[in-house]
Amino acid sequence: MFLTARTLLCAALIVLISVSASAFRNEPDGYGGIAWGTSISAVKGMKMVGANPGFPDRKIYVRPGDALRFGHVDLEGIEYEFLRGKFRSATLKVKDLARYMALKKEAFRRFGYGRELHPFAERYFWEGETSKIYLISAFDLS
Repeated sequence: MFLTARTLLCAALIVLISVSASAFRNEPDGYGGIAWGTSISAVKGMKMVGANPGFPDRKIYVRPGDALRFGHVDLEGIEYEFLRGKFRSATLKVKDLARYMALKKEAFRRFGYGRELHPFAERYFWEGETSKIYLISAFDLS
């Protein structure tokens, strides 16, 4: 029932996606009080902000009034993806390198070091029983 996906954005972010594999420390079973697989009709206050004509079953929402924080990190935004009307992923975005570094530190604190996806790029990955997390930077750290 749960699918996996790759997300490519032009900002630093954490993407939490529902999946099936093995656990990591503090693995989330959803985000923002919404469990993976929850129907959009069961979540109040969501506002649709995007849909891709090539993927009509995939819709992106924001929740006005969300606390834009991840631990002590100020976020630029949070997007919630619903696939066929079911909650599938959350994307946490930051706007600058300092916030990305704080986001990375908070992710490592919460979930452990994770797996580095590329030795010369700021990309980390955690895969668990119900979630995948990608930490991706579009900032040049060299």
